[in-house]
Amino acid sequence: MAKLLDMTEGSPARLLLRFSVPAVVGNLAEQLYLLADKAIVGRYVGAGAFSAVGATNAPIFVFMSLCIGTQTGIGILAAQHYGAGDKKGVASVIRNGAYVLLAEALFMTLLAMFLTEPLLKLLGTPPQLLADAAVYMKIYLAGLMSISLCFGAFNVLRALGNSRVPMAVIVFSSLLNVGLDLWFVLGFRAGVAGAALATALSQTAAAAVCLIYAFRTVPYFKEAFRTGRPQKDMILKTVVVSLPASGQNAFTYISGSVLQRIVNGFGVTAIGAFTATSQMESLIRHIYLGLGSAVAAYTGQNVGAGIEWRVKKGAVSAAGISAAVSFALAALFLGAAGPVMSVFVEEPEMVALAARGMRILSLFLIFMGLAQVYHHFLNGAGDTVYPLVNGAVEAVVRMALAAVLTGWIFGGGLMGAGGIWVSTGFAWAVSAASVYLRYRRGRWRAKSLVDRR
Repeated sequence: MAKLLDMTEGSPARLLLRFSVPAVVGNLAEQLYLLADKAIVGRYVGAGAFSAVGATNAPIFVFMSLCIGTQTGIGILAAQHYGAGDKKGVASVIRNGAYVLLAEALFMTLLAMFLTEPLLKLLGTPPQLLADAAVYMKIYLAGLMSISLCFGAFNVLRALGNSRVPMAVIVFSSLLNVGLDLWFVLGFRAGVAGAALATALSQTAAAAVCLIYAFRTVPYFKEAFRTGRPQKDMILKTVVVSLPASGQNAFTYISGSVLQRIVNGFGVTAIGAFTATSQMESLIRHIYLGLGSAVAAYTGQNVGAGIEWRVKKGAVSAAGISAAVSFALAALFLGAAGPVMSVFVEEPEMVALAARGMRILSLFLIFMGLAQVYHHFLNGAGDTVYPLVNGAVEAVVRMALAAVLTGWIFGGGLMGAGGIWVSTGFAWAVSAASVYLRYRRGRWRAKSLVDRR
């Protein structure tokens, strides 16, 4: 039987660290999917191919945002039912969440097949990059059903306190992805199509391994499908809880797409630099997301159990851990941004611009971390609508500042391409202030998703 973690007892700081370290390792390994694709394509196919793959970052996640939100919602519901001791409720969340995920993934996959080229053109992708970018996106998104099932299962396991198995599966699939990348790109000379196929196959393998493990060792998964009947009330509850998270993700990725559109106007060098900093930003974000997943599981379980003092103590501990990580990362990038970014690109101009961007972002990392902590706290408590509002505000600030600072509108940009990274940093600061104020006001207390009676 799988080892689950009851987070309603014990030191909050120790529980958060115990949970978040495997989650962070897993999240960073997960990023090897995209990192390996870009690094191998950039090194062995060329800078143009690197930029083409980079141009798909935000558009891919626009199509994935609905499923990602549902995965989050399933995790929130599972954590609260588990904390409340409702075993049948956990099983119901798993079964009905799977139905919702599969339906959404099928719909978004079909939509992506028709809208990939129009979206890339709308974002101003340079003509010389368009064909490769479209091929990469379509092959990658063809695996959306596997991705959804895999990470849906991961979110349930994490909600039950098990972050080690998701870590192990992600590390396995990431290493498989690197091997397949090298095989397809170097062995078969398949270019960006080979890199995308390697990612799709490795994610399918991860889904298979994770689901086999879950059904063999976690009683809740076995119980979930003893009857295949869907429950309308739980499906509706899953959709209601998930839609705000999906919307928040969509705002994030739409703002990223607008930024990609602005960057595309600065040419291939800027696209490559933005791709490199976006990849590094994603790696950093996934460190905070590892802590955030711990916060969501911890908060959900303790809200479900009705232990408010532990809920608040966990938030304080998580904020301290996040701040310490932020200061360490800022010191790294302020001192060695150039060598770090040269891992992603080789052209001196790209490296210099990417290093400049990371030095700017490093000044704002503490806000990025705190925003993730309190965002996941609110989600775990069941206050899922406010993060949607916060995500919309963050996206608007990010897009508006970028458009003004780069001169995309009004002309005469104050900072050129550098305005992209400044606007991102200020958007993080606004987001962190907003979710922290929501936490302090305490309205999350009335948002529990389970009836503890």
